[in-house]
Parts: sequence; C-alpha cells; structure tokens
Amino acid sequence: MTPPRTPSRWIPAAARAVALPAAVGLLLTGCGIKPTGVIESGAPAKMTVPVPNQDSMVYYLTLDGRLAPSSVPYTSPSPGGALARLLAGPTQQERAAGLRTAVPVLDSKTAAEVRVLQSNSAVVEVVLPIMVEDLPDPARRQLVCTALSSLPSHYLAALRGPDTVVDATPCITSRP
Repeated sequence: MTPPRTPSRWIPAAARAVALPAAVGLLLTGCGIKPTGVIESGAPAKMTVPVPNQDSMVYYLTLDGRLAPSSVPYTSPSPGGALARLLAGPTQQERAAGLRTAVPVLDSKTAAEVRVLQSNSAVVEVVLPIMVEDLPDPARRQLVCTALSSLPSHYLAALRGPDTVVDATPCITSRP
C-alpha cells in the first residue's frame, strides 16, 4: 500500500510543474535581450578588378547603380573596341556577376560605327550611332568611362549622336 500524499510531497511536484514552463519561457524570451533594428554600417567594400592585357575597360552598372569595370576580355582593346563591346551588352558571365547596362544594346554592325575622335586637347569626342540627348545619366556615365578608361584621368569625353552633342564630362563611377 502506498503512503498517502502529504502536503510536503506535493510541493516538489508542484514546484516542478511551475518551474519547467517558467524555464522554457525564459529561454524563449532570450534572457532579456531586446530586439534591435537594422544597423547601417556604410557602403560595401570597394575592390580593384585587374584587367589583364587590356588598354581599355568596359564599364557596366552594378545592382546599386555604380559603375564597375568588367574583367571579361574582348578582342579589340582600344577605346573604340571597348565602346563597341559595351554596345553589344553584357555577356552571360557578366550578367551572372550582377552587371547590367543602361546603354541600348546594338547589333555588331551598328556598334562598329562608333568612333573616338581625339584632338590635341584633353577632350575626346565619342561619335555614336544612337540618339544621345535622351540617354539616362547611367548610360552616359558608362559611355564616358569606357571611352576614357585608357586615357589619363584629367581627360573629358563628349558624346555625339545624330541628334545632339552632350558636353564633355569626366568619368564618374559613383551615382551622382
């Protein structure tokens, strides 16, 4: 025969019944750590992408709108060749890396019509087979930076299309 339960035996069972849910509740609340919002820590790190054996670079847009040079080689490492490559659009490899373009993509015959004219001044003129007046700013920056990539940093580039000439500007890789 089992002895009758006395109040002193009920206390440990009662304490266990209350303590277990309380302990689980404390674990679920994170021991008093209050949630915080997202803490901004600045822009992502910048890095230099080496482009081997090329005199000019092709600039594409990153997902956040900044310009970045492509490390995919192309056949004609000159300002005109780089611009023709830009007008052909990003390769599958470049798209997979998150690069995109704001420049209208052209067929290779039309893209080959691009000319880069350089006088004795520090200004080059990029003659394009596309309308340039209505090009968005990111597209203009891509064209300018690609055209100037093999020239000293003090050079400027003007864009000439069948419709107008856009004033000469320096290469600006960040968003204005």
